[in-house]
Amino acid sequence: MTPNTPSKLSPKLLNQVILVLILIAVVIGLVLTVLALPGFNIPAAPTPALTLTGAPGTTPDAAQLTEVAAAAVPPVVRVEGIVVTGGILVLIVLAATLREILRLSRRS
Repeated sequence: MTPNTPSKLSPKLLNQVILVLILIAVVIGLVLTVLALPGFNIPAAPTPALTLTGAPGTTPDAAQLTEVAAAAVPPVVRVEGIVVTGGILVLIVLAATLREILRLSRRS
């Protein structure tokens, strides 16, 4: 029979390590979900429809026509890059936290 060797981490530090590892797994899962599933493109704020002023039988001004034509297609905001960058930054912070927890266990 071999005697059980006690863990180098105290129960409090072991719980913190487990929590940080769970958070790392959640962040990686969320980033992969955003990358794998289509449809995370958010349309930009809708522009209000422009109304032409004047009598119904008059010819509209040229400036009014270009304003109406320019507002026809709203732009789409791509969020994948933002989510990936944010996920990488969160992973860096969690890795630094995990490193400090492990360094603290070596000191004590």
